[in-house]
Amino acid sequence: MAINIKKVDRNVTMTFLERMYIPYMLHGMWVAVRHSAVNMLGFFEEILAGKSKRRVMTLFYPEEYPEIPPAYRGKPVLVRRDDGLEACVACGLCEAACPPSCISIIGGERDNGERFPVSYTLDGTRCIYCGFCEEVCPKEAIVMSDRFQGLCEYDRSKMIYDKESLLVPRRELQRRLDTIRNKYFSEERYR
Repeated sequence: MAINIKKVDRNVTMTFLERMYIPYMLHGMWVAVRHSAVNMLGFFEEILAGKSKRRVMTLFYPEEYPEIPPAYRGKPVLVRRDDGLEACVACGLCEAACPPSCISIIGGERDNGERFPVSYTLDGTRCIYCGFCEEVCPKEAIVMSDRFQGLCEYDRSKMIYDKESLLVPRRELQRRLDTIRNKYFSEERYR
């Protein structure tokens, strides 16, 4: 195995303009002015022609929401089945897989023998949004949703979520569930 070593020529002489960096500064200023002008013109164009002709990349956040990609890992939520009960069976795998130990589960059993979480607590102040809980869940009961509101709060007590605040109907999470199935259970992964 041959290693190709290139030596740096330290005796290169630069011209006066190259040493002053004037062309590079002017080029950088031109790029900044061009972007500023395009954004200003695009803002006025949006006012006059409407949002269909929009060239400005800025979103006006409270009125406009960004398009979240399906693989985005936002706030972890629990899936609520169609019958209104949680899909979680309180197996504890998400609790064991969580690196910062932000999940706490107390399991119980219903009259029909089905396991369920009596208490499910997720500490959002410690969560690192790694998605390990989602990966290990055998029932697709916890998923990383596309919700980004509430990830930051001024009061830490608002970021400790109980079971009821985490439950989201399955139909609202179907896009993420399809992404999980394609990512983790595709045939290419197991070839």
